Order: sequence, then structure tokens, then C-alpha cells
Amino acid sequence: MWSNGDIALLRFVRFGKVRKAFPHIVVEDSPELVASYLPVGTPTKAPVSEGRPIRGQADRDWELCDDRWHTVNELALVRWGTGHQVELLWDPETWAFKGWYVNIQEPLRRSSLGFDTDDLALDIWVEPDGSWRWKDEDELDALVEAGRFTPEEAGEIRAEGERVVAARPWPTGWEDWRPDPAWRIPQLPHGWDAV
Repeated sequence: MWSNGDIALLRFVRFGKVRKAFPHIVVEDSPELVASYLPVGTPTKAPVSEGRPIRGQADRDWELCDDRWHTVNELALVRWGTGHQVELLWDPETWAFKGWYVNIQEPLRRSSLGFDTDDLALDIWVEPDGSWRWKDEDELDALVEAGRFTPEEAGEIRAEGERVVAARPWPTGWEDWRPDPAWRIPQLPHGWDAV
């Protein structure tokens, strides 16, 4: 298990290959919860195709490019065994709370560098007032058409989102959390691409 302040890599792994990699600062790693911080400016790896990010494609081959997390400060909360991650998002300058983002994903798996999962396309955006909406429903449909998911698997993905909406795990109790001012921008570790 990781300690508060450690750097742990969150990777999205598909077909035995890293599809995305984000070094996070560990806030908590317990038998119940993993909480990790992704500050603006963190170097990441993301897939590209013809110079643009790949979205909604069922391909088995992609190239990764250097990228930087640039829009919001994020605290990711994942309960072990669940198929989603709840992200709290703040403005990088003012720390004004912007809302919650629920990423539907495979349950976390431990790796020697941190944690592995894979994105399952469908997401949920939740405003600070608690109102919510689906995101990327069209991407999930496109992935079914492309053969990445069966209709039954897509139904299971949507059911996970419906369970989250029914449980409404927001607010999380972490909305007033702030990072340790001594923490520096995390870096990608050596061997980040070895699965």
C-alpha cells in the first residue's frame, strides 16, 4: 500500500498496452479507498491519432504522446471493487469547486507502479448543486457499433452509472480538502509503459 505523499501511477490499460498514464500524489490508500491528487501541470501520456486524441475508437494500436494535465486540479476517489471513480474538480487558480466527474471504469488493480484500470467510455458530470447528466453516451454507442463492447457489456456499463446516480455519493466529504503545500508536481516514473 502507498503512503500519503507517495507518487503512484494511474494507468488505463487496454489489450495489454498502456493507453493513458497519469502520475498522482497519494492522499490515502486503505483497504476501503484510494484517494489521489492530480495537479495542473502534471506530465501525462495520452493516445493520439493524426495529431488528435483518440476517442470512441475500437482500435488495438495507438501511439502515445507527451501531454500535461492542464484544466483543473483533481482529487480522484475510488472504492475498492467498484466500477467507477469519483473525481472532485477545482479551479487551479482560485480553488473554486467546479463539480464532480464520475468516470465509469474497470475496478482498480494494483501494479508495481500504482494502479491499473481501463476507461469504459460512459461518464457522469455533476454540478456543484448536485444536478447531473450523462457524458459520452454517443461514444459508448460507437464502441458497441465498432465491436469494442457487446450490447450486453454496454448495458452493464450503463447499469454501473445508474447505481452511482441512485447512490448519489456527492458531496463526498472531501470538498474542502487541499493538498500539502510542500507537494511538487508528480513525474512519470521509469517503466511507466511496462505492463
